[in-house]
Amino acid sequence: MTDQDDDAARRPRMEGGPEHWWQAALTLTALGVALMAGWAVAELGFRWVGRPPAPVAFFVAAAVGVAIAAGCASVVARALGRGNRVPFGQEIMDALDRISHGDFSVRIPAGQRHPLSELVDSVNTMADQLGDLERQRQEFISNVSHEIGSPLTSIGGFARLARDPGIDEATRTHYLDIITAETARLSALSDNLLRLSTLDGEDVHTHPHPFRLDEQLRTVILTAEPQWAAKNLDVSLDAPELEVDADEDLLHQVWVNLINNAIKFTPDGGQVQVTLVRDGDHARCRVTDTGIGIAPADLLRIFERFFRADAARPAGGNGLGLALVRRVVDLVNGHLDVTSTPGQGTTFTVDIPLAPR
Repeated sequence: MTDQDDDAARRPRMEGGPEHWWQAALTLTALGVALMAGWAVAELGFRWVGRPPAPVAFFVAAAVGVAIAAGCASVVARALGRGNRVPFGQEIMDALDRISHGDFSVRIPAGQRHPLSELVDSVNTMADQLGDLERQRQEFISNVSHEIGSPLTSIGGFARLARDPGIDEATRTHYLDIITAETARLSALSDNLLRLSTLDGEDVHTHPHPFRLDEQLRTVILTAEPQWAAKNLDVSLDAPELEVDADEDLLHQVWVNLINNAIKFTPDGGQVQVTLVRDGDHARCRVTDTGIGIAPADLLRIFERFFRADAARPAGGNGLGLALVRRVVDLVNGHLDVTSTPGQGTTFTVDIPLAPR
């Protein structure tokens, strides 16, 4: 027996099929007999209590007949269904058992509406969502394995080359620089994974307190000076004094990722501009660069974990920075937007409340 035959055997028989015609005929016959029996019972009762007026006698006889017919129909339906249908409750239990063993492809046929139809819909929805979670888990494991394996391969390879006594000191230093860079990449990956894992928890608590947002932006830019100075970038900050009541450590991660990305993807001699304004009860920060931009198709996915845009963009990231930015902005009840034109630059706009909500 094939898997399809086995699945078909497990599913309950639904409406349609030749075997149901004789069942329908038998049911109709039983109903007719029941109606006639009900009329006879009513007539027998009239002999004992006396016959009422004709209209009343008709309705009484009809009511008794319908009552007997309903009872007979219930008995017949149960008798017909007992031998060739899987009990509805048992079908749900079988589906839940298969789901508990990791089979998320199971679906319960809905058929006609039933008192437990909502339960059927819930079980099918649960199976869909668990299947999606399993696919995301497999993709996550694959991405992490790749992100860890690539720098480890580089570290191992260049470490062996650096041990060669025949190479000159400049080449050895170059190999050691690569090892150092790949080690830093692994460290950043580990840090971002840990942060995202912590921020994904259901019991995440922010720790807001008043601080100068303009000073925080200035500190992040100055800390990144070695990177933008090496590329001769024109980096500017236009930020009036502005105090917010928010989680300072979480927002620091937002600005570090956005400003470092702007520096990374802007060619030598380009510009990076950071502006801060107050907009009602929000603070609005924009990070604009004159870099290579992002393709429209990639804009829809840049906040996905481990997603990195086309190969023309500089390497070195791990695809977690913008996912972290998105998560932090959501936690502080802010709003994040991005616009970009390939070849001209990108602007990230972050709106955060001046005080916790």
